[in-house]
Amino acid sequence: MNAQGRHIRPLGAALCLAVLAACARDSEAAQRARLSDWVSLGQTLSFLARRGCAVGVYAVVTGAVKSALPVTASAPEMRHALEARGAAALALPGQGGDAALLAMINHDRATGMAMRRAALEARACMDAAAEGRFRAALEQPGTVLGWDAGARALLLMRPAEGWLMLVSGEG
Repeated sequence: MNAQGRHIRPLGAALCLAVLAACARDSEAAQRARLSDWVSLGQTLSFLARRGCAVGVYAVVTGAVKSALPVTASAPEMRHALEARGAAALALPGQGGDAALLAMINHDRATGMAMRRAALEARACMDAAAEGRFRAALEQPGTVLGWDAGARALLLMRPAEGWLMLVSGEG
């Protein structure tokens, strides 16, 4: 092997890694930056991103949602807030995230189905622990469901348990 070949192979490998990294759907830093406007974040509990999905699970310092993310009590209110701000949350008393998602699908099919698609596509980036949290957030009362229309990312927050999950699919 000549001197030129010894330098091209490592350069080619580094370029391949850079291209693969650029194909990830989202980054932990980007998720944390978006979320920090909405909640007081603690440590990252888990994060995985691939070409077609991203899932981040984060501890929250408090269960409070900041004013930058309006928390609504009905699907029509959430739709209005989404139109005005591009991001909003829905908390239905006594209901889980699945009921909130269905309410959005029934009220605004395009938005609700985009939210559903993000959740389904993100499952490819969930390990067993993240999938367990995801299912619990959908089934158990007290979940705050949020949507970032610009990033096409779904937020599932369990304030009483001190964590949230941000998931996205292909976009």
